[in-house]
Amino acid sequence: MVQASSPAAAPGLSEADAAALHALDALVQETHLLWDEEWVGFSWRNYTYEHMQRVRGLSRTMGRQEGADPRVIEFASTLHDVTKSYDGEIIVGLDGKRVLDENGFWKNESLLPRRTNRVTDLYARMGLEGSLHNVSGGQVAAALLEESGYPGEFRQRVDQAIREHLMAGSDASLEGRVLYDADTIDANIGLPAFYRNIQISLRGQDRQYERRGESFVDWLQEHLPEYLDGYLKERIPTWIEGKQRDFIPKMTTAAGRRVAQARIDRLSQLNGEMIAELEGLETAVESGRLAVVRYFMENRRNPRLTEQLALLEQRWAGGGPLPGTAELLRVMQSEVAGDD
Repeated sequence: MVQASSPAAAPGLSEADAAALHALDALVQETHLLWDEEWVGFSWRNYTYEHMQRVRGLSRTMGRQEGADPRVIEFASTLHDVTKSYDGEIIVGLDGKRVLDENGFWKNESLLPRRTNRVTDLYARMGLEGSLHNVSGGQVAAALLEESGYPGEFRQRVDQAIREHLMAGSDASLEGRVLYDADTIDANIGLPAFYRNIQISLRGQDRQYERRGESFVDWLQEHLPEYLDGYLKERIPTWIEGKQRDFIPKMTTAAGRRVAQARIDRLSQLNGEMIAELEGLETAVESGRLAVVRYFMENRRNPRLTEQLALLEQRWAGGGPLPGTAELLRVMQSEVAGDD
């Protein structure tokens, strides 16, 4: 199995901080692999760790623009979803609607790991089962930092930022607001979110076909043009409009609003370009932007975005893709790195 490379620490951090972050990043990756479920809710097994890395890069970029404390940003973003895998399937009531807690969050079943490590030991010792991952994650992060000798005031600030990454109210810290914006953007807005939409949408199709005793994978091989036409012309524009309406107003920083809007505008333009490629589909699915989309749709078994982008770059290393395809891969890499 190819392991995702951990992001380099932000410039200006001490060697001790860099070493601590490297160890914590490795611990986070190890922790998410303690669960064997391939899909839970809207996430697959390899999704969360890569999401955390992207949020870390974007938080660093936006935090620098907002003047946030880089040390708090680094540690909070590295650890913000450390207990996310405990959040199991979303609980649905008798009315078929998702059950909400007192803060308006979806309630989840508690999902325990198959194996244990330092994080799970702390989680059990602190009696955190049943708490949402922003609360349990903040407490576990503070405990891990205490083990590493970090002072109480710093631990408290990291804990607070992690707690705020799901809901940054008017009294939230600057670091919590930056982390909230970065977390929201990565999951919902831009090319990594588009990649996630592909995975979730086709996972839904898989389940529908399985209930009928059929294979969506087989159907897609024969009906790819039909599926792409409806997906790009109908579902993605509606999805983008929803993100514009529902998430841009929720951004809490100027940097967050700028990045979110830029990513929405970029994705809207890209979708228009992909729709135009439908006219020459035979070429487009081999070397156009749609070749990238086709690859993502056909390689969905617990995927890693970073690994797939590297493979696509290798595929066309000697030339061959249309200019727009190379630009798409470049921009995806940039968004994955949190550059904008």
